[in-house]
Amino acid sequence: MGRSLPEASFADVRFARDAWRLAADGDSARSDHVPALFSIGNGFIGIRGPGEAAEAPKVYLNGVYERVPIAYHEAAHGYARESDLRLAVADATRPAILAGGEPIGAPASVELDLARCVRTERFPTGAAEVAIEQFVSMTDTALVLTRVSFADGADVTVSPMVIPPPGSGERAADTSNHDVYDPRVAPVMATSPWVDPQTRDETGTAMRSDRLRTSGFVVACGMREIERRTVGRRVQVDFASAYHAGTDGHGVDALTAILRAAAERGYDALLAEQVAWFADFWTASNVAMPGQPRAELAIRFALAELAMAVGRDGKTSIGAKGQTGEGYEGHVFWDADLYVMPVFAFTQPAIARAMLAWRISKLGAARDNARAMGHEHGALYPWRTIGGHECSSYFPAGSAQYHINADIAYALETYLAATGDRTLLDVGGAAMLVETARIWLAIGYHDAARGGAFVINRVTGPDEYSAIVNNNLYTNMMAARHLRFAAREGLAASLIDDAEAAQMVRAADAMLLAYDDERQVYAQDDAYFQLDPWPFETTRPAAYPLLLHVHPLAIYRRRVSKQADAVLALALMPDAFDPAMRRRMLDTYEATTVHDSTLSASAFATAAAHAGDGARAAHYWRVAALTDLNDLFGNTDHGLHMAALAGSWTTLAMGFAGMRVDGDTLCFDPVGVPGLSDYRFTVAFRGAQVDVAVSGRTASVSVRGDRAVAIRVAGQEVAA
Repeated sequence: MGRSLPEASFADVRFARDAWRLAADGDSARSDHVPALFSIGNGFIGIRGPGEAAEAPKVYLNGVYERVPIAYHEAAHGYARESDLRLAVADATRPAILAGGEPIGAPASVELDLARCVRTERFPTGAAEVAIEQFVSMTDTALVLTRVSFADGADVTVSPMVIPPPGSGERAADTSNHDVYDPRVAPVMATSPWVDPQTRDETGTAMRSDRLRTSGFVVACGMREIERRTVGRRVQVDFASAYHAGTDGHGVDALTAILRAAAERGYDALLAEQVAWFADFWTASNVAMPGQPRAELAIRFALAELAMAVGRDGKTSIGAKGQTGEGYEGHVFWDADLYVMPVFAFTQPAIARAMLAWRISKLGAARDNARAMGHEHGALYPWRTIGGHECSSYFPAGSAQYHINADIAYALETYLAATGDRTLLDVGGAAMLVETARIWLAIGYHDAARGGAFVINRVTGPDEYSAIVNNNLYTNMMAARHLRFAAREGLAASLIDDAEAAQMVRAADAMLLAYDDERQVYAQDDAYFQLDPWPFETTRPAAYPLLLHVHPLAIYRRRVSKQADAVLALALMPDAFDPAMRRRMLDTYEATTVHDSTLSASAFATAAAHAGDGARAAHYWRVAALTDLNDLFGNTDHGLHMAALAGSWTTLAMGFAGMRVDGDTLCFDPVGVPGLSDYRFTVAFRGAQVDVAVSGRTASVSVRGDRAVAIRVAGQEVAA
């Protein structure tokens, strides 16, 4: 039997104040994962919560990175030579506050209001009662607004301040995450990457800029006091902070106009805009579970943190940790497309489009990557990146994951199905689709020895514990789907001719799906069931995750899966499997999976729902939803797990409620879920907002506005 995940309970959420607020105080405010849990952001700026080992919460900027060399003792042609490394930047978000001439220290409590995504910290300073209210503007992505309040007459001084970036020479790098080797955490740099510091201090304003030595990004930031007044018996001091980053040479000069405009608008007006933005967001995205406020809180937390971490301008996407920590060096992986993008496709389509626009903008880099990998034609997207090129230094479990091309195609297909917006195809979407599909024809072939079946050899599927395999089920099924999609849309866009389209369709129709006669299931790959099973019964709990304790070759020689792979195919494409096969697949692969990735639980949850096993689905769903809130894997301090957050919503909508798109019809087919008899959620579909209410295995829907859309529930057309 594989490694069972521990039972997770919403009753154990430590920081639940109510269904809309997280709060920590006393000893709980010093928990390791508080800085990540209480992160706030707007898709560009991300600010971790209090409790860092360093003197202030860290600030990260989406899309800003340094280029660092990758050292190999034995390199080979096509290996990635450099990696992108997202670093904490200078902190212009924390005013200098002295009470009685001394720094105020760590907060006694912190609260995050998810309805507005406003964070409040309170400090133990005696009669002064200092509080900091702060938010990162969703309407002006350059801005952070901070209000400091304290008792009138208290000996408190407050002034603008900019703290240099960690590791700049003026401020030591935090090494708290580097006491043990963990390949998922960025290394500490031996020398500072920050050069050319410039500062400008004026009355009521502090500004600074620094340049990253190799990438050339200049990060400029500043803080300005914008108002000071007494309200009742409290003094309020308001600050606006601004960030600008780019390689255009603009430094602190770019901030002056931003800060001036913020001062003219004022804190209250900007807060009102924040409240209005999130009111619209929750109108389109809210989830309700009557009688289960902590379950509501978990899903709302997931949606809020995703919204605060994802790029909305088409110039960035979402890293595996968002802007909430340094895990995975800030890189974007395939889970951005497969796990996160569908959430926004059905709740915030403009954000989903921006994520796909970012992928389209990196098509040139994907073509370059394909050439480096030996392909004369087509485009191959990197497994991990920020700037667009491959940053994986371990190709067997990284660059060999060719399925990322199909994952991006699946994201595009999902977006089109949810929105009906085909204009994205005209601005590069169709070219991306065709160029990525051509890779399958380059690496696969029709094998005469297997009856002309189309085989794809020597790739790695989502399961990184089974590397460089032949005919990975997930990869082959997704490739077939990708090829058919590209043939149809490529012809429509005149990007391919009839002969190439026919070649794509023929390959898709002949795609080999390995089958195991003994177990009556599709095999994860050609050799998966030929391997000796992993010795689960003698593996100590402390030996998980295996990647931190066992050499890769020792893992590759055994039948063991890191995460959902064949099960992910079942989760995404349930109609390819009959009901009995779904249950056999789930049982078979559950017995070999150790869930060493937080991508796994939500895929197993959705697959279990498709198999009609509501109890098993609920178990895995709770794990996904509480991965960070309960720090189930002990590494939330490295940053929130964006895919797990997203998976908690997709399991609810696409697993439990059985939501899918069939042609132009939005369909629901709920399954019974023990402990979750009633729930409601809202989705966007073809320009309409659809409210869904589920009770057991039945659902009712209503459509807001006058946009007519086709909806089917449990196989029956409904009048919405």
